[in-house]
Amino acid sequence: MSSSGNSGAVYGGDEINAIVLDAGSYTTRIGYAGDDYPKVIVPSCYAKTANNLKIFGHGMEYPRSNQEIIPIMKESLIQDWDGAIEQYRHYFNELLKVDYQEQPILITEPVWTDKEYRQKLVETFYELFNFPALYLARTPTCVSFQQGRSSCLVVDIGHDSVSVTPVVDGICLLRNSMKTHYSGQFLNDHIHNILKSKYPDVNMELKYRIKEKTPTVYPDAAKFTKREIPDKITTSFDDFQREKIYAEFKELMLEVPEKKMNSSNAQNAESIKEQYDDESEKRLFELPSGQSIEMGIDRFRLADTLFDPASYPFEDESLNEKYPANNGELDISSPYDDYRPLKRARKAGSSPSTPTPAPENGTTTKTARGLSQLITHAISSIDIDLRTSIAHNIIVTGGSSLIPRLTERLYNELLNSNPGLKIRLHALGNANERPNQAWIGGSVLASLGTFHQMWVSKAEYEEAGVDRILTQRFR
Repeated sequence: MSSSGNSGAVYGGDEINAIVLDAGSYTTRIGYAGDDYPKVIVPSCYAKTANNLKIFGHGMEYPRSNQEIIPIMKESLIQDWDGAIEQYRHYFNELLKVDYQEQPILITEPVWTDKEYRQKLVETFYELFNFPALYLARTPTCVSFQQGRSSCLVVDIGHDSVSVTPVVDGICLLRNSMKTHYSGQFLNDHIHNILKSKYPDVNMELKYRIKEKTPTVYPDAAKFTKREIPDKITTSFDDFQREKIYAEFKELMLEVPEKKMNSSNAQNAESIKEQYDDESEKRLFELPSGQSIEMGIDRFRLADTLFDPASYPFEDESLNEKYPANNGELDISSPYDDYRPLKRARKAGSSPSTPTPAPENGTTTKTARGLSQLITHAISSIDIDLRTSIAHNIIVTGGSSLIPRLTERLYNELLNSNPGLKIRLHALGNANERPNQAWIGGSVLASLGTFHQMWVSKAEYEEAGVDRILTQRFR
């Protein structure tokens, strides 16, 4: 806690557990600092009934007439503030039994938040929840603490976005950060696209509608008995249930190929097709209707879209418009310099130590940067003194990074595109921990004995104002 606060209390430590809130686009995680795992992991959405009752957690799964599923987050930013406040209050009060007078809260935030958003976030938690102190921690900083690497490159492959953020001594380099939308939702739309185009007669009946089923294999028709359900089930509820099918499909079917699938060389293209179209590479996926589809080379192509999105246009033109070419460059304004390189003596006429990366294909137009290109561009934009340590500490995190063989492909491509650097990737092997890595890092951070001086008390907020604490206290 700052010395400028009026209270003499020290927050955190062994006596008082802080609350850690990590709200992502797909799931929201809440728990106590010092714990190994969050107490609450729930979807970042809620159900709104016909009489305006909000339902959170597992209660959303039950089909009700005129029940809408409303998302709270988009690209890790709160878009429905009323829904977010009610969801947090529900879990703070009902499950965690938070003592608002004694327990401070650490809130994670992405690097692309703007001043107005951060201001509203701070004011909301001070005014509506009455926490005695809080701290805003950048998500990549939390991931770096979880790994115990104060300087690293955090590659977060989430649901709505892929972000690449250099972290130096625990501080995110905002001007070198990058973000694209070629991530989990992008894969979901590709799965929808391929099922619609290559399996036109497949039965996509949802799980809650099925009472009994008999296993069949496509193109044989699905055989099942429907369950009696209420009338007027909304489209948003069906979409919510359909997302679960896509999530299971990604988990069980997708596998990243060793190299780029779309080769301009005819001979290479033929050898790739032979390798991945083999019978041994085919897998069956059972849909809720009991109908199974067999997929071989296409399950590799789906995963390859993360690395080479430009080579896989959608057949549905509306989806192509949803994902315009994105080179990942962010326009983030910062009130301070993140990192100032040491001045080095250079010979007269020598070129700058950190050249601006050349645009792809010699043009200045936006291109669709895949995962490896995004990371390579981020590394090349960092000061030359930092590149060696950053390239040696690349942390891969996020739920969509769990696709098999993704890290192997990423390592090989980064090695080829950065021959002068020693590339080293760090990815948690535990599938339960990797999507929750930012929360775990926040738990580590807030439980440190030295962290108590970082808390910003409500007294300091009231005395100094939100503008000052955002500029001076939250980096």
